[in-house]
Amino acid sequence: MTFQEPEQEVWLLSRRADFWFACGGASVGLLAAILLIFFHGDRELDTLDLVLSEFHLGATYDAILRRRLWRRRPGDVVLIPLVILVLSYALSMNGQTVLLTSIAMYAAVWHRGRQSYGVARFYQRGMGGSLSRARDVLFRGAIYLPMWAAMLAYTQLAPKSYEGEAYLALSVGADMTSALGVAAVFSVVAYLVSTCRPARGHLKPKADTPVHPGERWVVLAHAVAFGSSYVFGASNASFLFVIAVHHEVQYLCFTYAMARRSAACQMGSQRADSSTGDLSAQASRDADRARCSKVKFNAGFFLWPVIGFAGAMAGGWLAIPWLAPLGMGGLFCHYWLDGRIWTRRALQQ
Repeated sequence: MTFQEPEQEVWLLSRRADFWFACGGASVGLLAAILLIFFHGDRELDTLDLVLSEFHLGATYDAILRRRLWRRRPGDVVLIPLVILVLSYALSMNGQTVLLTSIAMYAAVWHRGRQSYGVARFYQRGMGGSLSRARDVLFRGAIYLPMWAAMLAYTQLAPKSYEGEAYLALSVGADMTSALGVAAVFSVVAYLVSTCRPARGHLKPKADTPVHPGERWVVLAHAVAFGSSYVFGASNASFLFVIAVHHEVQYLCFTYAMARRSAACQMGSQRADSSTGDLSAQASRDADRARCSKVKFNAGFFLWPVIGFAGAMAGGWLAIPWLAPLGMGGLFCHYWLDGRIWTRRALQQ
């Protein structure tokens, strides 16, 4: 399979890395988690989720600071998050823990589904966009139907608690839940079949194949992760960590790749400005500059994730009551920001 665009234009990191970390790791992670939970327990998985959850919140803040979004989108990245924090504190101080848990549950489902949608769209745009309106409908169905089916299956099977906390279950009955589950399976199968057939009258100038394989991987991993983790999670909350860890690894992979692209573009423009003189000496300077830039970039990218994790750990150790709602409020802010800073309009600004 040959792409006319450079590899960095059609993959986040590389074909292999994208498959394991951003796309295809859900089913492997599920199998590994089954063995870990049944034969050893979930302590390590719980710890990994704790670390990665704080890291992927920090990656959001890194993207905002790196792109200086507070200047161009102050309402989205400053004003509304402050409102979310105030509302979170108000609900927490008034004892509305059940409502907060319910919001966290449904927002987490939507957020994880939208992330899969966004990453798959990234690959789709790299190939020139959707092939046809009909295939776009199948694509959306393959993302959203498994998400809704998994959520309703969980609320049907575990109507009293989410991750051990009481919540307000949204139940539509066993028959409707089963019907939606069947529809989700058929939507994924129909999408996969449609991607094997080129659309009539549609020329794809960027590839020999009508659909980027990464897009298929994301859709399939999304269906496996949601269906397996939420259905199993209804009887054993530990399985919810599976989709949480996969989601966090996928998000870190995506944000790292997007930040690296931006840094590469800046470095390329600097190289073009200084491309005069002896070529061999210039090549040596470019190599040294590239090594130094890579170290600085990696250190800069992980700065905010590390700060976020350290702050969460310090808050837990101090055990200050008024800091407790900050964790839930920060999570809601992340859900909002992740839906606003990675839109096509935000990326083009």
